[in-house]
Amino acid sequence: MSVDQEIENFRQSDEQLQQAIRQKILGQEEAIAAATCALLAGGHLLLVGVPGTGKTRLAECLSQGLGLSRGRIQFTPDLLPADILGAETLISGQGGDRVEFRKGPIFHPLIVADEINRGTPRTQSALLEAMQEGQVTIAGNRYALDPHFSVIATRNPIEMEGTYPLPEAQRDRFMMEVLLNPPEAEALRKIATMTTGDLTEEPVPSFDSDAFQTLRKTVRKVIAADPIVERAARWIAATRPEDPAAPPAIRECLRLGGGARALQALILCGKVEALRCGRSHLADSDWQKWREPILRHRLVFSLEGELRGWTSVDAVAAVDAVVN
Repeated sequence: MSVDQEIENFRQSDEQLQQAIRQKILGQEEAIAAATCALLAGGHLLLVGVPGTGKTRLAECLSQGLGLSRGRIQFTPDLLPADILGAETLISGQGGDRVEFRKGPIFHPLIVADEINRGTPRTQSALLEAMQEGQVTIAGNRYALDPHFSVIATRNPIEMEGTYPLPEAQRDRFMMEVLLNPPEAEALRKIATMTTGDLTEEPVPSFDSDAFQTLRKTVRKVIAADPIVERAARWIAATRPEDPAAPPAIRECLRLGGGARALQALILCGKVEALRCGRSHLADSDWQKWREPILRHRLVFSLEGELRGWTSVDAVAAVDAVVN
């Protein structure tokens, strides 16, 4: 297959997936574009929104559309790591007792982790090794996960009781944090019409596993010239308050900025955007497209930043002012 054919195949498949999800999730076009970008880039996704914005429904539609076997984990305070990873179980039989490892839902290619911040830190940490290394270690034995392995997690930003904040190391493993804003009146009307009538619902058309793997491989083939990567690296470095290139506002308002994973996310998501634009090479406008959702969950604000009410939008604007 030629390069032009690969690009066209990617664009058609990507648009079909987005269009199918838009039929199910109304009023969230930008969130859908960002979410599909992160998953096609091979990353993990964190969906954030108040109740009723469609977080869980979007996660389910994405999992259907990607055509991967999926495991659903409803995080609760009493959930244990073994409920996610699996555990060794003693089995009695005629030939005597034996120990058998029973796999947990983590061994599916795709995990939907609903309300992840309701799990305790101990349970949340069960995902750390899986999300970074594509493997889990249980009772001293290492088990490889599916090569497609991705996590789609949801989080409610306003609920405090019975929740536990995600630690920085956990947040950094998500490629993007995508916000789902409350739908406007017209979108609400369409949602009501769609959900209060005939309950028969067609599933989201899905890729097969090989097609999805091909799309991810196509993303990796996009050429990223050294000067482009160097500019993206300088931009990420300037989000860190200790960096010499960081603007005064960043030094005052942030305690922690982006790191290596943030740069990797910029480049990979930029490659997806390049393909969406019909190009086989990365441009500055591509890696700049999703800077805010890539940076949003990685920032840790200082007391000064909190007093000023700083957000990731302010951080991006501050860095843009000094890094071209």
